[in-house]
Amino acid sequence: MYMVTISDLSAPSLHFPLLKQLTMRGVTISGEALHSMLSRCLSLESLLLDFNIGIARICISSPTLRSISFPGTFFFKELVIEDTPCLERLLPPTPDHCMGTVRVIRAPKLQGFGLVSKGISKLHIGTTVFQEMIAISVTTTMRTVKVLVIESVGPNLDAVIGFLKCFPCLERLYVISRQCNEMKNVLKYDPLDPECLELHLKRVALENYFGNMADVDFAKFFVLNAKVLEQMNFAVPTYHRNDKWRSDQHKLLQV
Repeated sequence: MYMVTISDLSAPSLHFPLLKQLTMRGVTISGEALHSMLSRCLSLESLLLDFNIGIARICISSPTLRSISFPGTFFFKELVIEDTPCLERLLPPTPDHCMGTVRVIRAPKLQGFGLVSKGISKLHIGTTVFQEMIAISVTTTMRTVKVLVIESVGPNLDAVIGFLKCFPCLERLYVISRQCNEMKNVLKYDPLDPECLELHLKRVALENYFGNMADVDFAKFFVLNAKVLEQMNFAVPTYHRNDKWRSDQHKLLQV
């Protein structure tokens, strides 16, 4: 569905009982009309929303949806994942195009989550609350989530640890770093908390790794504390791809 306008009056007449995949790009539609239309997509498994206009609040309930994604520009005040018993993958809007609140109320099968960034002003996972990536309270955990993609300014180890506590069975962590020269990654933590460091986290990938001390301290934390870590990948700038730089990094990371 591309570059069309769906009014509140016309939305109830749209019935797609056999539709499994729905992509909406450049569509003008209200949140109420979208909710009405989705309620009549009785077989829908995949929903992609990109650069749509007129939606201030999105509330999604679906017994069949498995994937929800916002791959590009999408401005909204609130996204509510209300009741999605089959949802496995949730990709919120990209960092530069989202300043709203995201609430995940019920998604008992969610496995993949992210990109999560400071662009989401508030993130609610059940009763757990993150404000601009910082955990305010971790009272709900989601043990089903195995894959997390997160953007971290610094990178900020304290912020990432908050997410590891929320997703204690995490197996794969992807961190896209935005540099901040003042960041200090020195953290004291209970060795049994987060649980995933002891029992589950097998792969860590760091993108935009420059090898400065903030990067090294962040990476070394996982090298030293992720007990079942099998693989760690570093995406580095091309000018760092030389033998001396690699050798220095091995020494700093103690590997």
